[in-house]
Amino acid sequence: MIGKPLPLRDLGFRSTLELVADMPEVVRVCPYEKDTFILKAIADETTKAIAKLVARQRKSARARKSAAVKADAAPPSKNPQSFLRRSRAPVLPATVKAELQDLLS
Repeated sequence: MIGKPLPLRDLGFRSTLELVADMPEVVRVCPYEKDTFILKAIADETTKAIAKLVARQRKSARARKSAAVKADAAPPSKNPQSFLRRSRAPVLPATVKAELQDLLS
């Protein structure tokens, strides 16, 4: 969006995953498969209506599909927040957090 890499080191983070894990009010990190995560944006007052429409769309799409569930698809036991948490988490500037929230919206 801004045409430059995120200044993770300047903000006190080692990775993008660590950055988003430190913003639970903006984005939720969900385990998906082995060593894979899905980032889900958290709806705020301005995007709740859109989030409801998307959720309704997903439910109807799932109802139409008759795909079999994998028997061996156990979710990973790793919790990204726990292994990314450090003793002293950096404070993310409000402007950066707002820009990321706007981007995710």
